[in-house]
Parts: sequence; C-alpha cells; structure tokens
Amino acid sequence: MKTLPLTVTAIGVSSLLIGCSTFWPNDDLHSDTQDVAVVPAVGQVPQRVELDQAWDDKTRMQFWYTSQGARILPYTWFTWLEQADNEQLFRNAEHMESLRYLPMNASPENPAGLPIGFALASDNKSGEAWMGMTCAACHTNQVDYNGTKMLIEGAPTLGNFVLFYSKLVSALNATQMDDQKFDRFARKVLDAEYSESAAVQLRSRLQEVAMKAAERQVVNNLPADYPKDFTSYARLDAFGNIQNAGSAFALHDLNNGNAPTAPVSYPFLWGTHQSDVVQWNGSAPNTPVVGPLVRNIGEVVGVFGGLEIEKAPFWQRLWGKQTRYSSTVDMIALGHLESWVKELRSPAWPTQYLPAVDTSKAAQGAVLYQSECAGCHQVIPRAKEGDKYKAVMNSVAMLGTDPATAWNADYHMAKSLILEGEKNKILVGDRFEATTAAISIPVNGVVGVVLKDPLTALKAGMIPMRNGDKSDQKNSESLESLAQEHVEARQKIQNAKKLNSGNSLLKSNARDLSKLQYKARPLNGIWATAPYLHNGSVANLWELLQKPEARSKSFWVGSREFDPINVGFVVDTGMTEFRVLKDSGEIMPGNSNLGHDFGTQLNDEQKWTLVEYMKTL
Repeated sequence: MKTLPLTVTAIGVSSLLIGCSTFWPNDDLHSDTQDVAVVPAVGQVPQRVELDQAWDDKTRMQFWYTSQGARILPYTWFTWLEQADNEQLFRNAEHMESLRYLPMNASPENPAGLPIGFALASDNKSGEAWMGMTCAACHTNQVDYNGTKMLIEGAPTLGNFVLFYSKLVSALNATQMDDQKFDRFARKVLDAEYSESAAVQLRSRLQEVAMKAAERQVVNNLPADYPKDFTSYARLDAFGNIQNAGSAFALHDLNNGNAPTAPVSYPFLWGTHQSDVVQWNGSAPNTPVVGPLVRNIGEVVGVFGGLEIEKAPFWQRLWGKQTRYSSTVDMIALGHLESWVKELRSPAWPTQYLPAVDTSKAAQGAVLYQSECAGCHQVIPRAKEGDKYKAVMNSVAMLGTDPATAWNADYHMAKSLILEGEKNKILVGDRFEATTAAISIPVNGVVGVVLKDPLTALKAGMIPMRNGDKSDQKNSESLESLAQEHVEARQKIQNAKKLNSGNSLLKSNARDLSKLQYKARPLNGIWATAPYLHNGSVANLWELLQKPEARSKSFWVGSREFDPINVGFVVDTGMTEFRVLKDSGEIMPGNSNLGHDFGTQLNDEQKWTLVEYMKTL
C-alpha cells in the first residue's frame, strides 16, 4: 500500500501546470486526441492512500482517464462552465465532492483537473476534444476512517448522477441566458480566438447543447409522485437509462421512453470478467470475446454513447440493408478497459487503517457462513480470484427482495418504430413487432454497432484474452459465429427464467414475479461495498442479518465515514435520507428492504461472528 502524492490547492500549483501538453503522450490508444492545455485543478484535492488490488500506477491512471467514447460536453466547455447560481467553476473540487465524485489534480492525462472517470477524448469527425464519463466514475470509491482516506478501485461510487446532471443542465441554461455569465464563459472557451462573431456562434451552439441536455433530463425524469431524491447518492437506474438511450434517443422519439424507477447500487467490478453472467438480474452472458464487448458497449450507450439508429439510404435499401447504426463508442478502448478489470482484485480488510479482525470470532463465523451463505455466495480464495466461476441465480419470488429492477428490465415496453419487421439481433432472432421489450432496442443497436465494424470489434474483444486463461482463448472462424454463440447464451438465460418458478409464488400488484431472477456472487471485498442488497436498501452487514421486518426504515446515505463494527458507512449523517416507506406508510416501489432472510434466524452472538468473518473475504 502507498500514499497518493500530497495534493495542494490550485493557487499553489498554477505556475507548474499552466501550459500545453499532449494528452497520453506516445500512446497509440489515444493518438487521435488533440493537444489540450493543462490548467490547474480548482479547490483542494484530498490526500488518499491506495490499497493493493493488483494494479500499478499506470494501469490505475489508464482506467481512470481512458475514454470509452461517451460525449457529454466539449472539454473546454466543462473546464470553464460556472455553476448555475454563482461564479464558481462547475469542476471545483468541493462542488464535485459534494456530488460524491472524486476530485483529482491536473495532469497530462487529466488536463483540467477533473474527477476520476471524467475523461478526455476526441470527436471522431471534427477532432474536437470532449468530456465524457468512463466506468471509473461509477466504479471507484473513497472510504474514510479516522482521517485516513482509502481509495478503492472497482468499488461502487457514492456519486449522485441524477443530481450532477440536474446541476449541469441548470448551469448550461444559466450560462446561455445570463449575458455576464456567458461573457466570462465565452472569453475563457474562445481564448485567443475570441471575437463578437465567434461569441455569437458559440452562444447559438450552447443553446442547442443545453436544449439537448434538458431533453435528456425530461425523458429520464421520475413520475411526479416520486420523491426528488429517490435515486439520490450511491445508486442509479442504469437499465432504465440504457433502455431510454435506445427507445427514445436512438430512435428519435422523446415520447418512447420509460421512467427509470428502479435504481440499484453500482456493482463492484472485481470478479466481473470471471463470472459467466453479469448485471444484477444476470441478463448478460459473459461469452468470451463478444460478451464483455457487448456488455461494455451497452454501458457506454447508457452514459452518452451517442447511439443512432436510422433508416438506411435508399440505395442501400435496394440490396436489403434497411437500417444503419452509428455511435461514438470506442471499441478498442473498451477492450483495454476490460483487460484491466480482468486483472483487478478485491481489497483486503486493511488492518493498518481499520481495527484488527477478531480471528477467534471470524473462525466461528466461517463455519456459519458455510451453512447460511455459501450455497449462493461461494467462497473464492484470494489466490483464485482470477478463475472463472458460475454465478448462482435465484428467483425473485424465493428471495423476496424488491422486484422493480428485474421487472422493469424484462417488462418495460416501447414502440419499435423504424425497426418494426427487422430481426431483433439483425442477423438472427425474431422480427420486431410494433411494440417490443424496451431493452431489445439498445441491444439491437449494440449488435448493429458491432457488425458495422466487425474487424475492430473482434480486435477489441480479443484484447482481454491476451495472456489469459486457455478457456478464454476460443478459436472461432468469424465474428458472426461468436455473435450467434452470445445470442444462444442469452436465450438460455431467458429459458431458465421461464423454468425458474422459485419455492413460492410471490405476487406484487398482481404481477407474477416467479420468472424473474437476481444474481448471487462471491463476496470478496464485500466490506467496501455498502449499502447492501441490489437496490442499496440496507445500510450495513449487521442490518442485513436482522429479520427483514426489523431492518431500519430510513438511514442517511452519502457519508464516506466508515463504520467498522456494523461494516458499512455511518448512517446518522450524510447527504440525503434513504426512505423505505412513503409518507403513507406503504413501501416505496424500488425501495423495499425485505427479503434475503438468510442467517436472520441466528442469535446476536452468532450474527456478530458472521459479520467478523465477512470482513476477511
């Protein structure tokens, strides 16, 4: 373990950082990105310590700042954008920390001193530098204890993306409406090229971008009867955003979306590459080569990957091509990102920063874990974390946990529009009817992006296979055969859902949940991933072992301060309050903390030994 370099304020480093530096110098992965001036970070960036998770400094920096191809704003715009209601820059470290993203100092890899996961990339056509999120923004966290700030790679963020985006939309709107705010913005963005005519053109473009951003916010708004802080810190409805990226934005019909009403905790990344399936509902097979690539493209599509699905030109339709696909997704970068995740390992309980584990209690807990937990959450020794494993899938009916995520993923519907009559997997599959499962539209788009450039896709998919296990390196004659294997694996998942009726038939609002599933995975590093259950409805491991009806109905979220006894973050202070119940006393759909009653019948002494053992995983 080591300490990250001591950080200082922007004023103290300005003389060292101002200048022009090439982003990712001598790196062919980023060779198309234009030179960007390095400017100092604004505000205080904290000093953090790193835990040993099998990454070196170069891998860590690449994972943080290699763009996936997401496009949120032109990079210089985000660099100089002010907050809506004051003159402080949006990227101010204190402001980004309040949203629970992780501020960092400026560097050639991070020219504007943006938080971890806010990456720079070049637009494929214009060469303009853009800012977009990479997976590190949502899968890196900081855990604080007694003044020590521990950086956890691959851990679920505490970030509040919905609040971030709301504030971003407000800032864009305020900038294009307020003359003085716009003038400050324009002079910084245009710099030596500033003129009145250039400023007019910039303002016109800013209005267009602000409008598009506002449209995205409106489409992804919650229903009026949901609390404004429903999504809040540490969770997001990723499936809902991906669905809408396809049905509403890629197909250019803003009325064709579904409200993202099922936010989940961001899953931890270690072990992701090794699992046979991914996602909370196990809906994505990790088929070698094509599986990780398809999964990662889908993730980028949900975070500003610029997916477009359009009618093919007339001359292409003459020979049977009906639809064309485009996206800003960088497949080669995704291949590298997956290769780094493949090497990531879980963080061991850091005894130099946290209280020592009581090994006597932990040994007793190990015995209980085998009888109460290991049937679903298999124990994988640290030396074998790189090995493949088969996840355990359980029916929602049996688990009794909140069904909203699994239900929305399977049963949200949308109009297929121009895709009607087309094969839903382009080369194979059923043909789209007028109305279809919403998730099938972005899946179609992802397949279209892959097949548009199959050689690049195959090259990207093979990157994580280099020097990998022999089981990873499967010989295939073509990308089409790999795609067909992936489609068959997805069909097996769907068939399993149909057969899995669970041990009981749980009904919710007259909906049959017996065919829905959630994934159980190994709990390596579970201590660093609170809050718990897929929807983040249980604050800590101690609470998870309480009878479901006795669990806390509310607790504060957003604090980074760690509770090493209950194993989670402190719950008496934070950024906002998580509430299981509506004001009426009914359970808020999406927020139930019931179910998963395994181990809850133990006495308190036994439960504490089980908590102690889980610290060692």
